[in-house]
Amino acid sequence: MTKTKKTIQSKKSKPEGFFSKFNIEEILPAKFHALAAILVIIILFLAFLYPLFFGDKTFQSGDIISSQSMKPYVENHGEGFTLWNPYIFCGMPAYAIGTSAKWFNLMYVGITAVRDVFSAPFSNDYVKWVFYLILMSITSYLLMRYLTGNFMVSLFTAVSTSFSTGLIVFLFIGHVTKLTSLAFYPLLFLLLLRLKDRIRILDFLLLIITLQLFIQGFHVQIIYYTVLSIGIYFLYYFIRALVKKDILLRSSILKSTGIFAGALVIALLIQSDNFTQVYEYSQYSTRGTESIVDKASGKQQENTSEYYDYHTNWSFSPGEVLTFIVPSYFGFGNSTYNGPLTNNQPVEVNTYFGQMPFVDVAMYMGVLVFFLALFAIFTRWKDPFVQFLTILSVFALLVSFGRTFPLIFDPLFKFLPFFNKFRVPSMILVLVQMSFPVLAGLGIMKIISLRTEKNIMLEKVIKNAAFVFTGIFVLGILLNSAITGWFAGRVNDYAASLTASRPQMAKQFQALADYSSQMFLSDFLFAFAFLSLVFWTANLYIKEKFSRDSLVLVIIILSLIDLFRIDARGAKYIPTPNLENEFQKPDYVKVIEEQNDKEPFRILNLKQDGTLGSFNQNSNFNAYFLLEDFYGYSGIKPRAYQDIIDVVGPVNATLWRMLNVKYIITEKQVQFPGLAPIYTGDKSVVYINQYALPRLYFVDSVEYKAPMEILQQMKASSFDPAHNAFVAEKGLKVTPADSTTSVKLTEYKDEVVAADVNASGENFLFFGDSYVPTGWKAYVDNNETDIYRANHGYMGIIVPAGQHKVEFRYAPERFYISKYLALILSSLVVLGLIVVLVSRRKSAPVKND
Repeated sequence: MTKTKKTIQSKKSKPEGFFSKFNIEEILPAKFHALAAILVIIILFLAFLYPLFFGDKTFQSGDIISSQSMKPYVENHGEGFTLWNPYIFCGMPAYAIGTSAKWFNLMYVGITAVRDVFSAPFSNDYVKWVFYLILMSITSYLLMRYLTGNFMVSLFTAVSTSFSTGLIVFLFIGHVTKLTSLAFYPLLFLLLLRLKDRIRILDFLLLIITLQLFIQGFHVQIIYYTVLSIGIYFLYYFIRALVKKDILLRSSILKSTGIFAGALVIALLIQSDNFTQVYEYSQYSTRGTESIVDKASGKQQENTSEYYDYHTNWSFSPGEVLTFIVPSYFGFGNSTYNGPLTNNQPVEVNTYFGQMPFVDVAMYMGVLVFFLALFAIFTRWKDPFVQFLTILSVFALLVSFGRTFPLIFDPLFKFLPFFNKFRVPSMILVLVQMSFPVLAGLGIMKIISLRTEKNIMLEKVIKNAAFVFTGIFVLGILLNSAITGWFAGRVNDYAASLTASRPQMAKQFQALADYSSQMFLSDFLFAFAFLSLVFWTANLYIKEKFSRDSLVLVIIILSLIDLFRIDARGAKYIPTPNLENEFQKPDYVKVIEEQNDKEPFRILNLKQDGTLGSFNQNSNFNAYFLLEDFYGYSGIKPRAYQDIIDVVGPVNATLWRMLNVKYIITEKQVQFPGLAPIYTGDKSVVYINQYALPRLYFVDSVEYKAPMEILQQMKASSFDPAHNAFVAEKGLKVTPADSTTSVKLTEYKDEVVAADVNASGENFLFFGDSYVPTGWKAYVDNNETDIYRANHGYMGIIVPAGQHKVEFRYAPERFYISKYLALILSSLVVLGLIVVLVSRRKSAPVKND
């Protein structure tokens, strides 16, 4: 038998004290709520990130440095975007690593203009990425305001979302493109909810713009997971309509699904310059195909392959769900140790000991957010949106377990289109991080409703929860030695498991066991102290000792203290680098420039000293000086290049000779065939590779060989690339080149390489840039000719006898179509929005005084 809810009148006793009578409406009229929310959000970010805004500090990572490294390359192009990047990995499509501003997308122009206005008062360029966290707060506020109509609860959801540790960490580690997409996630669901209620032209246009802005950051994994979550949204409501036999809901869902599909198609067409280029490149990249090692091993089952392992290394574990409550339950991640082990000097350490290789921070969202969200799930289960968010969160959590929970993950990995292109299964937890603050806000609204909707059972739940949380807190204080001892034992057990394989790391964990256990105890006590305070405050609210807004204010303050405390632990500031100093020209670059080469060449920095541009800290640093690097930094390398690194390795005389690697940099002198020192300094030795071939050259013969055979011959240096080339086509016939053949470069640009050649017959011309046939075209005397895949991952063409003009041009046809399509569609959408807003303003009733 269910309990009936009774609406009761509040007692008319005169409120006493600030907390019992605080009402935001009396201080701030409703018309100023949105503006006030924005100001509060901005002030909170200015306060929390004070060192970034005002302290001449920033965050640093390989991604940030690599982005700065590419600026001179991008600035060399008048239109602000590029198609081919020759400066890393022997060339790759530029769209795979990002481009600069695109004038032909008006929405891009608009959002970057607003972002630049925000960041203009600050000297630190990195501030511009905080703009997207602030935007995430604002869109979360708007979604919650639509759901609840409550200013304070909406503000709680706004700040708890953007300060969620698992989200703000993207700012700390330089993964800012994730933020540029997630900033619009709440707005997408706000518009979907509005469209479910009523179809409006304004909402349709806003949905196109929101989708377009959402995908502009072009973090494909975030985009994929978001579209997946929207698919679950439509599926849930459609099934609900069928089960409830709700014809109106079914009709509205089908209509809004169609509207969304149309908006998505338009948004994708506006962004098709990105999508077409990345899609075309994908099949030639590490994200699109398995490694040659994996294929050659004969592994048939993806779930036992290197490919599967590579994509599931960062699988969340069920035990790590406890980090939602106590973030350091598995050691947390990055933090600063300052104690006797380092003579009280601050040292960055990583104390994580979960099943993933490493993490920067725990996937923490705030203990109050977590339990208030659970409260909403328990008390508001009949609310369809609560059901949807719960289903979405549970689904995302199970998927995040990856190979730990193959029952869910493996079918998706094998059968869901494109799902297996993404690594880091735990990344899908962003859907939980975005959903739980909304659920928590709805949980607060349920507590608020207990003043007018009497529910004895829920009042007892809240009171009992306050007792339980307080009891756990007190036990934590009384048993602190036992707790820290137990936790230190866990750390030491983990260290013992590393002794054989990683003895140095095992010693580090043993040394930091006490530090880690104290961190855990502190987090444990704070978590249950905050929970106790909030649930006792809720009790006081029910007893009319606290006003509604006082209750929410307490929750906001405690949530911010909680999140600020944990977020600050993972924020690693460094002095803002002076670009002139950070990118000061190294000695080896000066030496190479002094050689005054007229022909293109590549370099390879094999130093292991951790300096920018070195082998273990490449960061595309050498591209800053417009030097073409054999190596590089990117998460989407050319597949053939990675195959060569996997099988042949980066140090190989045949490889260097074939691919025009003319200069080698080391820390000390080495003996290697063909290398002659041209500079010896304190920290660098520069060698010229006397065996290096030019970028374009004729070979004597071609021969078909399987990919692994080619690489094995390359590894063994059993062929001379000046005389032989291996191709992927059988039966290809060419004439051996003789002494009359010649190649003279006449034009060398990123996307265009031209030469005057003389061929003695049907000669094979090798071109040492990455083979991407979806973009590269070759011409002999302006007549297009076939490009053959040569030496596993590079290009070659057949040139007939005689003198000819040869041209290689990277000009993907789909890009030029999509560029003008983007300009037309973005213009029409913006114009349509202006027309609708103007017409609405004109049709609005005039208020008479």
